[in-house]
Amino acid sequence: MAQILLFAGTSEGRQLAERLSACGVSLFVSVATAYGELLLNHAHASVLQGRMDREEMVSFLRMHPVDCVVDATHPYAVLATENILAACQETGTDYFRLLREEATPKWQGDCFYVATAQEAAEALAELPGNVLLTTGSKELSAFVNVPHYQDRLFVRMLPTEEAICKGNSLGFAPGHLICMQGPFSEELNLALFHQFQIQILVTKESGKAGGFWEKLRAAQKADVRTVVIGRPPQVSGDSYMELWKKLCVRFHLS
Repeated sequence: MAQILLFAGTSEGRQLAERLSACGVSLFVSVATAYGELLLNHAHASVLQGRMDREEMVSFLRMHPVDCVVDATHPYAVLATENILAACQETGTDYFRLLREEATPKWQGDCFYVATAQEAAEALAELPGNVLLTTGSKELSAFVNVPHYQDRLFVRMLPTEEAICKGNSLGFAPGHLICMQGPFSEELNLALFHQFQIQILVTKESGKAGGFWEKLRAAQKADVRTVVIGRPPQVSGDSYMELWKKLCVRFHLS
């Protein structure tokens, strides 16, 4: 039976896991958090919960030989991709990268593009008004230098204990932590803008699957300025359908 190690850090990764599992492919599915594990429930999947560094990945691949590794981590999880690719090269394991579809802006309007979370925080220091921060908890510490951040910033993040604890430790009150699982509709984004009197949206260029267009359309309708953290350079890879076709050929799936 074919066996794959899948790093599933995105909704597309989870969809691929479901599809492979339905075809009878044996899977090791690696997720970073316990919350990620809750989103997976496959008869043919062994879920590995917890972040692995390069050495741990190499050790796992040597102890559990697999036919290939599929890297479906988030486009912004640069270090994870570097470690996965290096571990595959060291162990001689075939590597496939699932790339999230990019969202090329159809309009610029009030969108202000920056390269990092730190640059986004610097931009907020120059802009007035309440902020909806939709970049998650991982880089939340970059925004604590924004003037009056505890009053101005409302953080939308995953409903995990780790994320909530981080927000609290950085001084965010519970009323400023919006814990929800996305992606979100245009209507829900609009409702949040109105509820918290948002004047600025901060988002990553998360693509179609990450609800990027819904956020931009809502911001345009609500006259909300948008600060976009651009996508970091990506290793070469395939779209969801391109990768699925390759896996079908390799493992004789129908």
